[in-house]
Amino acid sequence: MALTVYVVTLAPSLASANYGTDSGDLIAAARTLGVPHPSGYPTYTLLAWLFTHLPVGTIAYRVNLLSAVCAAVATGLFCRAAFYLWPTGERRPLLLAAAALTLAFSSLFWSQAVIAEVYALLALFSALLLWLLLRWRAGGGDWSLWLAALVLGLGLGNHLTLAFIVPAAVILLWPERRRWLRVRVLLPMLALSLAGLGVYAYLPLAARGRPPVNWGNPQTWPGFLWVVTGEQYQPFAFGLKPEAIPGRISAWTGLIGDQFGWWGLAIALLGAWALWKRDRWFTFFVLAWMLPVGLYAFFYETGDSHIYLLPAMMLMALWWGEGAGWLLGLTDRFRPVWRRLALVVIVLLPLASLALHWRSVEPDDDWQADAYMRQVLGVVEPGGLIVVRGDRPTFTLWYGIYAEGKRPDVAVVNGPMLAFIWYREHIRQLYPQIVLNEPTDRDITIDDLVHDLIVSNGSRPIYATDPKEEWKDGVTFVPVTGSPVYRVESGG
Repeated sequence: MALTVYVVTLAPSLASANYGTDSGDLIAAARTLGVPHPSGYPTYTLLAWLFTHLPVGTIAYRVNLLSAVCAAVATGLFCRAAFYLWPTGERRPLLLAAAALTLAFSSLFWSQAVIAEVYALLALFSALLLWLLLRWRAGGGDWSLWLAALVLGLGLGNHLTLAFIVPAAVILLWPERRRWLRVRVLLPMLALSLAGLGVYAYLPLAARGRPPVNWGNPQTWPGFLWVVTGEQYQPFAFGLKPEAIPGRISAWTGLIGDQFGWWGLAIALLGAWALWKRDRWFTFFVLAWMLPVGLYAFFYETGDSHIYLLPAMMLMALWWGEGAGWLLGLTDRFRPVWRRLALVVIVLLPLASLALHWRSVEPDDDWQADAYMRQVLGVVEPGGLIVVRGDRPTFTLWYGIYAEGKRPDVAVVNGPMLAFIWYREHIRQLYPQIVLNEPTDRDITIDDLVHDLIVSNGSRPIYATDPKEEWKDGVTFVPVTGSPVYRVESGG
């Protein structure tokens, strides 16, 4: 059911909705077996590469479909994990389904299931780890922990925030430490986790092929570390300014209340209390996973950091199921007809969430990126150079040229990224016909580099998507009719 809804609402092509700005970079890197922006996302890139070869829709649609499949599988795994958590009873199958669909149709979870991003896969790895841990705790064999270790390594190859589950898992497993705190269990776990992390070997191997998307050129150890550690984005971690905290608290209050509906949030909070009384160690596990994720996301200084909360939303859905089960238990003394009516209401609540969030997360009519590509690439003369700035125009054009193969004669250079030595070297390798001089003075700014790029390549048609005032010394930027680009002409 979840997969059906996701496919119906799936973005038809490259989408900018639901904070999908990075989609163009991810898809272009996957299609060309390149290296996307830090941390490189090798697990996602390889899976997305497989999906780019599906014989259906645009290339972006195929990778969007990967997110739909991952989110749907995560929903099923969540249902299986909850199976080990809740007591047996005749209501359990319906309660499991209701909790899983409540998660599936929450606004944040659904929004990432219909675009090309790494977060649906993060949800899948989170649900898979939750299922394996609970299966082991319920009496499963050591293979559950060994598989969890492998999954953890592969999952870290998709998104590094999955590491927040490690201390929480230790807390969950601690009461049964005599079963796993042994060399014959720990050594295979360590070996398999390292084997999973081996997916990062993809980055230097991919970089050797000089793909058109090759962040950091991680063939060298410094370049590899620059990509994997996300050095470029480290200033954002705990970088939220104090004056921005009240606004974020207000925004997140609305965000959390919107996930299951305010009525669903009340049921989840009731479930947290009920779970605390019934299973203290699992409650500690939930809090030990949820709180670090929440703190990291809250103080991360970007507008889309709330998406990191997907694992926390999954845990809140468990609370919702616990709360719904507790409420149903109150009806045991009622007449059968009232008990059945209460069960029907609980089962139908996910449908209310479905109706509430449909329009807010649905990008199935989002053709803006395609229109932008047509308007830009349709006016650029053969052999033209487009100077861009900003992620959205850059990644959209990368997708059009590198993934879809449109206008391979056109070169795209991101002006602000010329600040990186690796990027300047990459541009010289990718476009050997372009003149790109190396700075000779410490006082040279990024804008100076862009201006020099424009002036030094005056013999070819040059365009800019969003020219800065500092680029206009000696040149004129003329708007192109019917297109969001400017043509560069000599003369100030």
